Amino acid sequence: MTGALKRGVRELENWVKGSVSRATRLARGEGTAGTRAAPTQTATNDSQIGVRLDNAEKITRNGKEYKRYKLQANKNAANPTIRELANKNSHRVFAEADVPLDGTIPTDQKITALFQDLIDDVDKNMKTYNYYIELQQIDWPVGP
Repeated sequence: MTGALKRGVRELENWVKGSVSRATRLARGEGTAGTRAAPTQTATNDSQIGVRLDNAEKITRNGKEYKRYKLQANKNAANPTIRELANKNSHRVFAEADVPLDGTIPTDQKITALFQDLIDDVDKNMKTYNYYIELQQIDWPVGP
């Protein structure tokens, strides 16, 4: 599961980096919370990339403003693992990452950091999820 999601994140990163305007929009934190940030919603993008970034809220942490993005799976992903995850819960957030809205950091650095943070968060969240699934499968003794 983790590998499929991480491949989807890398595909999404390639899509974003394929256009200066796409990268700039994400780096600037443009977009309304609850709407899609990337990729553009088309059957081809949703199928081939398999995951999407949704806009979340702007947050302030340690006096600095950030834009939060949420990674979700697409129901019509070509990858069967991603498709299965989306069909279980299409609103599940598999990772979150924050982009600093500080204008002193170059766009390419912000985008590279965004996608690395998403990869790291997928790893962290899926380890927790897999542990939870393992705990559910244990035949726990009941009573004395």
